[in-house]
Formats: sequence, structure tokens, C-alpha cells
Amino acid sequence: MKRLEEAVLKAVDEYNKYRSPEARARLIEIREDGLTIDFEGIFCQTCGVYDYLEDFIYELQRLVDVGIEILNFKEYEPGKIRVVYCLKKD
Repeated sequence: MKRLEEAVLKAVDEYNKYRSPEARARLIEIREDGLTIDFEGIFCQTCGVYDYLEDFIYELQRLVDVGIEILNFKEYEPGKIRVVYCLKKD
């Protein structure tokens, strides 16, 4: 779990490095079965919002071999989306 947590934090940093200020990620919670990340930025006004949410998966998988998918997401304020990712069990 420690390795996954370190990889998630690094993935958040890398995501923000390349996508800010259009999109910015912030870790909310990490669990054994998944994680929750808040995204905010002007990307929320585009038709490609889902691509930004999937991009986090690619950043994480570049750092650690993990199966992960978007379980659900919701805009909870204008320009802010909370995403729940589910870790896939092999």
C-alpha cells in the first residue's frame, strides 16, 4: 500500500506539472480498493472533460503496475470535479 500511495502522490505532481493551469489534481483519499481525487480548472468547461480524468490513470500506470478505472465522477462546484477511481483486482 505504501508503494501505491507514493506512486499516487507522484502521479498527482506529474499530472499538475503538465496540465496546470487548465486542470489541477488534488488527492482526497486513498483506500485499499480505490482513491478519490478532486480536479479543478477551466477544463471543466470543455467537451473533453473525461479525457482529463483518464489522463490521471495513465500518469499513475506509468509509475506503478496497477489496474484502475473511473468508478464515478461529479461536478460538486463550478469548475471542480470529484472522481472516484476503483482499483481492479486481478
